[in-house]
Amino acid sequence: MKLNKSITTSILRRWYWALAVSVMIVIWGLLALALRPLKDADGTYASRPYGLTTALENQAVDLLFQLRDVRHPGLRGRGTSEPITIIEIDEASIKASNVRLQKWPRTWYARLIDRASAGGANVIGLDVYLSEAGGTSAEDLAADTQLAESIANAGNVVIARKREAGGTSAIAPLPAFADAAWSVGFVDVPHDSDNVVRTASLLHAQPDGTAGFSFASALAQGFSENELAPHTANQMMLGARALPLRTDQHMQLDFRGRSPSFRRVAAGDILFKDGAVPEELFRDRIVLIGATNNDAPDLFATPFYEPLALAHLFDKNLSTTPIRTPGVEIHATSAATMLFGSSPVRPRYLWQIAALLLPLALAALAVFRLKMLWALVAVLLVAAGALVVASWVFNSTGLILPLASAWAGLALIAPAGLGVRYAHERVLREDKEVERAQVMDILSRCVSPEVADELWQRRDRFTLSGERRVVTIIFTDIRGFTTLSESVSSEKVVEWLNEYFSRMNAVVTKFGGHINKFIGDGLMIVFGAPVERGEIQEARAAVDCGLAMLEEVEHINRDWKGTDRPQIAIGVGIHTGVATCGVCGAMRRLEYTVIGDTVNLSARLESTTKEFDTPILISESTAQRLGEDYETEALGDVKVKGKTLSTSVYSVKRREGAIPASADVAARV
Repeated sequence: MKLNKSITTSILRRWYWALAVSVMIVIWGLLALALRPLKDADGTYASRPYGLTTALENQAVDLLFQLRDVRHPGLRGRGTSEPITIIEIDEASIKASNVRLQKWPRTWYARLIDRASAGGANVIGLDVYLSEAGGTSAEDLAADTQLAESIANAGNVVIARKREAGGTSAIAPLPAFADAAWSVGFVDVPHDSDNVVRTASLLHAQPDGTAGFSFASALAQGFSENELAPHTANQMMLGARALPLRTDQHMQLDFRGRSPSFRRVAAGDILFKDGAVPEELFRDRIVLIGATNNDAPDLFATPFYEPLALAHLFDKNLSTTPIRTPGVEIHATSAATMLFGSSPVRPRYLWQIAALLLPLALAALAVFRLKMLWALVAVLLVAAGALVVASWVFNSTGLILPLASAWAGLALIAPAGLGVRYAHERVLREDKEVERAQVMDILSRCVSPEVADELWQRRDRFTLSGERRVVTIIFTDIRGFTTLSESVSSEKVVEWLNEYFSRMNAVVTKFGGHINKFIGDGLMIVFGAPVERGEIQEARAAVDCGLAMLEEVEHINRDWKGTDRPQIAIGVGIHTGVATCGVCGAMRRLEYTVIGDTVNLSARLESTTKEFDTPILISESTAQRLGEDYETEALGDVKVKGKTLSTSVYSVKRREGAIPASADVAARV
């Protein structure tokens, strides 16, 4: 288990971006597999032409149709301007006849055909099954004869049949009607898995090997006087017009809008109102006759069945009532798509999966680079951008991009990417904690815990590697401590020193310095490294610290008076100058140190305090940085061992009423 965790941690630490790219590629691969068409048991792709994503992609197509409708309302009149008229048997016509639709005499259908033919219809489609006689009476038989004659006289009538499918038997027209008709076409309408009609089947192979055309295909051929024939595996030709087919060999319908989307004429206006219908509604047009009443046997859901929320954003007046489309209008839509429309088509499979790469790459870049909130906003923007691009391409070229698959990919990459990123950041935090522990271990031996923590928080503003900088160094030493401790046990000596060092450290911390080294009973104190407030402020803080240490010694002597502890005195030497500062040492023994002539001179000044009989000496360099809050007195020159030049030394005290240098931690950086 630990080994697996170690491997995972190593991958997250060293191969983060490779892992990020891998996550994107895996999700892209899953989408590619899901989008791949799947065959049904009969060898066709009828159920899943777009693989496991078929249902989602179909709903995305619905959205594209509805957005086109609300964003381009001028297209809503496209169907009514095309040469197609539907003679509808609607509720009003049925009420006017006082006869149930199922009991309508066939003489009425004959009159409708006669009226359309007399009006100059180019081709007429009768969407009514004529598989049985109208009745057994002489009147019924005469009505059948009249209808057959009307069909024959028109010479351009397409009548309906049904294929055997789904366990239901075929329905074929009686020979008298079939022989009289110009063509017989099947009216079967393919449904997608959600029972919505989005496509049309144009032809099928009949048992005798001939092509059986759909009702709409026959109408289109009659109107255009061109033959419909297969061209390639996924394309048919109607004359010079190419009709692309889906993987399931169905044609994607180019819906005109919500029903009604074509010109309609009520059958009752023709049958029961003489002269109510103008000739222009039939002349040189496709005329379809069929039922549109509320309980018609063939009402279907289409992409416009139920308005979607996004469509409402662009059209507040859009009706929220679901509406089904009558079968006769589905056939009109199919014929219009073949003749006048542009059947929407998807790119080839390889192009579809290639199109998924761009939104996935953009989302992945956002997820793995931006902060979480901005990453989520970016993913939403990419999703919106994918919709805008897909809608524009659909409206301008009829090309259907895999919008639903792109959204599914974004829905997958957001949590997956953020999960990997969280794990990566957790590993980085753990690494940082280890680094912090190591650095704090070094700093805690150099400065107070508060300063050490601040140094870590602002680690980007300083360096622990060797650097030259201006520092102020204090050296202190307990005078005559060797003599004082000779007659006392080592335990007692350590006890005295511990209390002394603790109280000195409190003073040093108060003024913003740090004890860099304990040298026997002496101290080396640094101001200005590893962080600084400015060399003037550091020099003043160091002098104030030295004076405060002398005061603290007086307090110690008062506290120790009358005990077995000695009365002590210290010497303090202070110098400001350039020194080399940084972490140095062995592999497992590092410390922050300050080295150079500045350190040597500070030590020399401390030892010289005895010669000048003063507890504190500062160098000329330090004295020059103090200002008017301090009184200094030149005492002479001191020569440092190994140096030819000497330096002037001064005694120092704070003027009465002067405020000591601030030791506020926030002011140090």
